Amino acid sequence: MDSQDYLDQISRAARPPKQKKGGLGDILSSKWLKWGLAAFGLLIAIIVLGSMLGNKEDLQEKCIDLKLRLDGTSEAITEYQGSIKSSLLRSLSASLKGVFTNTSSSLNTFMAAKYGYEAGREKDTVKEAAELQRDELMNELFEAKINGLLDRVFAHKMAFEIFSTMSDVTSIANASDDQTLKSALATSYDSLNNLYAQFNDFSETKAK
Repeated sequence: MDSQDYLDQISRAARPPKQKKGGLGDILSSKWLKWGLAAFGLLIAIIVLGSMLGNKEDLQEKCIDLKLRLDGTSEAITEYQGSIKSSLLRSLSASLKGVFTNTSSSLNTFMAAKYGYEAGREKDTVKEAAELQRDELMNELFEAKINGLLDRVFAHKMAFEIFSTMSDVTSIANASDDQTLKSALATSYDSLNNLYAQFNDFSETKAK
């Protein structure tokens, strides 16, 4: 071995081994990957928390909206029930008011326990919307009364209110995990379902 070969051999031995690039180990140990996973985990946590808070707010708003609507419709029933000519329709309206009152009470009990709800302390915009809805119903029934059409219009409007309430009851029951509320709403739904057909099929010529 000449001197040049000897020097080359020493040089090769002194060189550090080449690092492999692009391996799975490099990827898993990358600080960018760790930061990315941490950011992704934080994003998921935020989404889950936001979803939970959003569902809570949505359920409370649904309950308040339905309660106020039921209360407003019950006021309209009380106002015009005595002016209805058909004894059958008067009897149906009394039953309907009872269901609406019981459903409103169940919603109030649930919200008071879960959210600390107090009747009359809703947001102004929510109360104003409910009052506007009630006043519109009152005005339509008033117009029907002075035009001699109260029975027909009353039956039609109550059928619509029943249908809308059944839809809202179903939505709230599906969103809530409170078994007491779900049971009360199921009872209300069944009662409303029976009343809907009678209001919807009401005829002044057949019922007196």
